[in-house]
Amino acid sequence: MRCKRTSIYLIYCLLLTLPLLSAAQFMPASEKSQVSDWEAMKYGMFIHFNMNTFAGAEYDRGKLPAERFNPARADVDQWIKTARDAGMKYAVLTAKHTGGFCLWDSKAIWKGKEYDYDIASSPFKADMVSLFMESCRKYGIKPALYYCLWDDHNQPFSTPEEYFRLTRDHISELVTGYQGLVEIWIDIPSRLTEGQRTELYNLVKSHQPACLVTCNNGFTDGSVLANFPADITNGERTLPPKEGHNPVKEIKGKKYYIPMEVCQTLSQNWFWLPGDVTKSVRTLYYWYSESIKRGANFLLDVPPDLSGQIPTDLVKRLLELKEVIDDPERLPQLRTLTGYKPVEASSLFNRRVEYLPEFAVDEDPNTRWLPQPDDAMPSLTVDLGKSLVFNTVRISEPYESHIRSFKVQYLAGGEWKTIFEEENAGSDFVRKFPPVEARMVRILIPKFITGRNQFNVLSFPGELSPLEGVSLAEFQVLNEK
Repeated sequence: MRCKRTSIYLIYCLLLTLPLLSAAQFMPASEKSQVSDWEAMKYGMFIHFNMNTFAGAEYDRGKLPAERFNPARADVDQWIKTARDAGMKYAVLTAKHTGGFCLWDSKAIWKGKEYDYDIASSPFKADMVSLFMESCRKYGIKPALYYCLWDDHNQPFSTPEEYFRLTRDHISELVTGYQGLVEIWIDIPSRLTEGQRTELYNLVKSHQPACLVTCNNGFTDGSVLANFPADITNGERTLPPKEGHNPVKEIKGKKYYIPMEVCQTLSQNWFWLPGDVTKSVRTLYYWYSESIKRGANFLLDVPPDLSGQIPTDLVKRLLELKEVIDDPERLPQLRTLTGYKPVEASSLFNRRVEYLPEFAVDEDPNTRWLPQPDDAMPSLTVDLGKSLVFNTVRISEPYESHIRSFKVQYLAGGEWKTIFEEENAGSDFVRKFPPVEARMVRILIPKFITGRNQFNVLSFPGELSPLEGVSLAEFQVLNEK
């Protein structure tokens, strides 16, 4: 992994000597080293903590009064100390998310008066961005901030011009009031014109030239930079291509060096929600190691709870992950033949990368594949890589069962043959059978019910809920003695 990153850095150094292959053209030449410094950090903590936490919603609509933001035992030092202890080098705090609530005391003028949907209007009062910056200095973590352009508290009640002025004033406050930022995350940049994005980019650079700008590109592998100008591209729960991230991007006839950042969640949701569950160490290490190996930084989301602290189970999982990062030999061996094997699905729920078919073969009960609700015959096909003997299948759903019947089949002589069929198997099913030898194996699900289960994953506003229909946590094939 280290060799690959070194190679990418050497290529970067070479590119700097060529006239058309430079670091981002918008970045002052004296600050180009910040790109390689940022890459060298490799691993950071995304901290989703805002009014969403108190609304119990991934995508807060900005309806709650400012008084609802009131963490009883907020401990920003605990967040950043945890990041340091976990081996992280930088941290990104959600200064403003979809609900429009600001974690700092904004003095921006909005609708003829000082902006009042912020920390100063809440019972908490203390400037959380300032506390964050102080803790980062204390524990040697580089600070970064996140700002969301999707704002249901303000945007629907203003003209585009009015809302952009507010956005510009907010970002100006962040980059003038909080010095030493290594990155600023601008989410939902598609809501701006290219000219407005350029204006914000130049605003950041005029006050903090060393601060790199990320304009969220969403669920992409970094191959295409949709939102420009930006210094960093990203993959939201999406890895770079297997051959690695190519940081050289040609935009309007000019070439830029733009590194990548992969962001993923420690639990299932970005914000803390009651009943959420954490991913396994194996899954987290896979995302960490693959991000680094493929030439991207890894930004792992770790959300504080209603009290304002990172829960102890999340801290424990982070430290378990660090042990494996420090010594990959500590990672347990795969138990199943299907573990992390290539897999294809008949469909994917709303093309959402939270529910990829890969999550049904990762030996992690807290991740899952979801097909589309209108998929009449959901199926999952696994390529074992070579012909293998197996005699056991395990199928599990998260919480209650929605699958009413399924078939397990293998490919022989170009024809799919059924090993067994089962009805009303329950949410955790194991079947042993006479040994079968095959390379390709699949599950077909002809009957299932719709209905909500207990797991609290919230959908985007206006879309179908991911809690309805088939939900497959594990499809395991084993050869047991």
